[in-house]
Amino acid sequence: MEKLGTKKVVLLSCGSFNPVTNLHLRMFELARDHLEETGQYKVVKGIISVVGDAYKKRSLIEAEHRLKMARLAVEDSDWITVDAWESSQQEWMETVKVVRHHNQQLLDADEVDTVNYGKKRRIRDNHYESPFENENRGRPQLMLLCGGDMLESFGVPNLWKPEDIAEIVGHFGLVCITRAGSDPHKFIHQSDMLWEFRNNIHIVHEWVANEISATHVRRALRRGHSVRYLLPDRVINYIKENHLYTAESDQRNAEVLLAPLQRYTGNSELSKMLTSFCGTWDMISNVNFEGYMVALGVSPPLRKIALKLKLRKVIEQKGDQYIIKTTSTLKNYTVSFRVGQDFAEFTQGLDNRHVKSLVTWDGDKLACAQTGEKQGRGWIHWIQEDKLYLELHCEGEVCHQVFKKNVNE
Repeated sequence: MEKLGTKKVVLLSCGSFNPVTNLHLRMFELARDHLEETGQYKVVKGIISVVGDAYKKRSLIEAEHRLKMARLAVEDSDWITVDAWESSQQEWMETVKVVRHHNQQLLDADEVDTVNYGKKRRIRDNHYESPFENENRGRPQLMLLCGGDMLESFGVPNLWKPEDIAEIVGHFGLVCITRAGSDPHKFIHQSDMLWEFRNNIHIVHEWVANEISATHVRRALRRGHSVRYLLPDRVINYIKENHLYTAESDQRNAEVLLAPLQRYTGNSELSKMLTSFCGTWDMISNVNFEGYMVALGVSPPLRKIALKLKLRKVIEQKGDQYIIKTTSTLKNYTVSFRVGQDFAEFTQGLDNRHVKSLVTWDGDKLACAQTGEKQGRGWIHWIQEDKLYLELHCEGEVCHQVFKKNVNE
């Protein structure tokens, strides 16, 4: 029996679902358990909303296939459904618009139910409706369900509009499932906007480690490796029958900027090239490099050696691809990227970790967010007068480096 005074909730999860995994489904179950254990909520429905093709994310296969796989995945669920509205749109739809759409669907359904409820009440025999029953009959509240990586993406420049974040979190509410290495509480504390609406954010801890990554699943499928028990069997069969996730599909949208960045940076920003960044730069200042390395977990002997090195940056541009080489007498490190395209990065020679990186324009600065085991990790590059500035940050530690252009190189 439903507890009196509880608020009905509908959970909405938006994403690529490329492909849908068991972890995507597990998130719904975790969120429902957490909310209902508070005694304040009753989760009545879960909705999977698949992003459309216009999102332009690399390796994103056709929405038609992703939608069918999602529907196959929830066939045995009596409360999770799949909605096609977002994926059917010709243009990419901001998440806030998807949330508004589904909220309006709930409002429209409530109006119909209210009319029917009035008719049923008039013909009901010997029944008195208490105020508590009427309160409990209120329309459900829509909440956005996400993982810790999506919460942290709120901090990526030009990926979200601040007013959209405020509306989603402040008006509707957010349920965030943690992952290993993520610290959503710390991220919320560091964001003034999220801190303002912190009471609308429900953090759910997944104590059973379950790090199923759709990126790793696609890689396994390309290589012909088994993904059983990572995906529902029906989804695996569909992938095999339709020959999905090949080397060719992995290059889909490889040369295209992610839709949010296209929309929010504007043509003038997109046309901005790294010409002023290109060249050879020699380090002249390195403040708090040790604190940054401590945050990364670099060993004391290696920190001692690294602090004595004089670093050099060589920045090159090849079409829309940019290459940053960091050289020293001990080790060299090279990273190449396209602005607006996320990529897998292995920080070899530093802390030797795998991260997912995304470089974007933040005004006239290049900002990189590195998502992985360490929180708040990334860097910012900018030019001021004749110098190249680099800010490295990780878990609250910030290193400031300054380079001067070597005109002889």
